[in-house]
Amino acid sequence: MKTKLSSINLLIELGKPENRDFRAEFTDIKHIKNNLIYSPGHERDLVFIVKKGRLRLYLAVEDKDFSLAILEPGDIYATHTRAHVETLEDVTLMVMPTSKLHSYMATHPALSRTIIRILGELLNQTFSIIDSLVFKDIKQRLTDFFLYEAEHNGSKDASGTTIILDLTTTQLAAIIGSSRQTVSTIVSVMLKDGVLEKKYRSVYLIPNIDLLRNYPHT
Repeated sequence: MKTKLSSINLLIELGKPENRDFRAEFTDIKHIKNNLIYSPGHERDLVFIVKKGRLRLYLAVEDKDFSLAILEPGDIYATHTRAHVETLEDVTLMVMPTSKLHSYMATHPALSRTIIRILGELLNQTFSIIDSLVFKDIKQRLTDFFLYEAEHNGSKDASGTTIILDLTTTQLAAIIGSSRQTVSTIVSVMLKDGVLEKKYRSVYLIPNIDLLRNYPHT
């Protein structure tokens, strides 16, 4: 299950000499972890880029919430959407009014093309998550999550692939659209079946990627 909204890191783009003036227009703000910082109807219409830390982007429907993505350094998002944004860690955000971003894009076509590409990836990711929630069961979604983390954030050695989740079971359950108890039960079975090994708190070893990939079908 893909958790990152875009493959483009805007921090790298803003570090280029031609975008230095644009970078200077942002204001850095900090938030502590485990804090809801933006909700639908937020009073200010802002665009923000994650400079440091991670945030969870999710939709709330009645008494349930459905995660859309984990925002990481270099990701961009806005405050005026239907989504909630909460911090998973202490974060630093670069923020600016949305109107100022629109004005800058109008006069800087190269940067405009980059941001349009990011928006296209955001839309594609949203449809992918909807597809996953509708057509895949929890076991498959959890397996997809571990596979994605292994591929994009894992560390490989002779024993397998090590991943550091740094998420509580409750946070992991929210990401894949399940309950804490269900996720805890499935992870316990995965550990028993040997497709996962827990090395330390929040640190897992995947001994055999192919075994994990085929696990939902066993």
